[in-house]
Parts: sequence; C-alpha cells; structure tokens
Amino acid sequence: MKPYNQEQPKRDQIRTMFDRIAPSYDLLNHLLSFGIDCSWRRRVVKLVQREHPRQILDLATGTGDMAIALARGVPEARVTGADLSPQMLEVARVKVAEKGLTERIDLCIAEAEQLSEWPEGKFDAATVAFGVRNFHDIAAGLREIARVLSPGGKLYVLEFSTPENKIFGALYRFYFHRVLPVIGGWISKDKRAYRYLPDSVDEFPTWERFMEMMAGCGFGNCRCVALMTGVARIYIGEKL
Repeated sequence: MKPYNQEQPKRDQIRTMFDRIAPSYDLLNHLLSFGIDCSWRRRVVKLVQREHPRQILDLATGTGDMAIALARGVPEARVTGADLSPQMLEVARVKVAEKGLTERIDLCIAEAEQLSEWPEGKFDAATVAFGVRNFHDIAAGLREIARVLSPGGKLYVLEFSTPENKIFGALYRFYFHRVLPVIGGWISKDKRAYRYLPDSVDEFPTWERFMEMMAGCGFGNCRCVALMTGVARIYIGEKL
C-alpha cells in the first residue's frame, strides 16, 4: 500500500506525505482519535517502565509524542527518536525543547530497514507507535530493530487493528473509512494521506500473522494486548 501512486518507492512517498501533513499532524491525531491515542501511548510507557531500560529507540517517532512520553515515564533512560520525515522531526524538536528534554532526547533521520548508524545491541528497548505499517518492508524493519536491541531487549509496537466486536467494528469502520478521511483531508489539505490511513490498516497483517512475523525476525515470547476491543494492539517481543 502506497499513499499516492504505484510508481515511486514507498519510502519516498511516506516521507513526502508526512512532510506535507506535519503542520496539522498533532491536531488531527488528537482530534480524530478523540485523544485516546495519548492513553494508548501511556499504556506502552507503563510496559516499558517495568524493564528499566537505559537506552530506548523510538522508531517512526514522528512529532515526538512517544519519545517525550518515554523520557518522562522512564527518567533513567536516554531516548533516541528516529523518523524518515525531516518536517515531522522539526515539529518534534520544538516540542522537545519546550518541555526541557533536549538533554534526554536525541532526534535523527533514519529508515527502519537500515539502522546502520547504530551498532548491534545498542538499545535496551525499542518502540514503534503507529509506524510499522508505513515500513516499505516490515520484515526487514523488524530484523533491523532486533539487530540494534541488546539480548533480552524488548520491542513494543502500538498499531491499529480490527475490532473484534461486530457492532462496534461496523461503527468503527464507518467512521474510519467515511468520516476520518473527509475531516483529515480537509484540515491537512492532503486527501490522499487520510485515505491511505484506513487503507493501510486494512492491508496490515492480522494480529496472529504479525506475531508470526516477529517470531521469524528474531523475537521470542511474543504477545499482544488488545485496546478498545481491538481498535489497536500493543505487540511485545523479546530479542532472542
């Protein structure tokens, strides 16, 4: 699934898309999710806290919400936020500075499938919030994350999923496919970006299949936690 066309590489289109919507991204994120995305990130932070990591990689960090939440929730850790989009990172830098966290959070441009700037075993934990479905090669991205994690280090993936309740699922799909793209496209001025969102969620592997992928890419003890009957899920895996 690509945002704009089938000719250009997905990574280039994802970078362009997020550069375009960066100014309105935070507003739309919180508006379209009714603020629930913030509580989901807090759930991830609580899981990370239990492991007391000292070095955390937040991949697809976007405007830095997860990186900031991690820095606040795990005060002993240094957080590295990485993303493809320079414009999203510019927004993140302003937010990090405003919150006085520039000494605790490093922000840099990086591609999930090629984390060559970091050596094997660099990080104790890694997080990806709503970003795995934007990888141009999910398996390659998972393998790279496993490479830069220390043995026993954990990956936490927060991603949209398909609700299990039929009635709620039908209402959710109507909102997700009919209402959200209209509002998102109108405010962001990029209609394709907010059509891509529900389409990319539909294309994402089932939760069972995604855990199989994690297991095949170097992670053990894989499990997932359903949020709001499966609107989103937190996937956890431990580097073997």
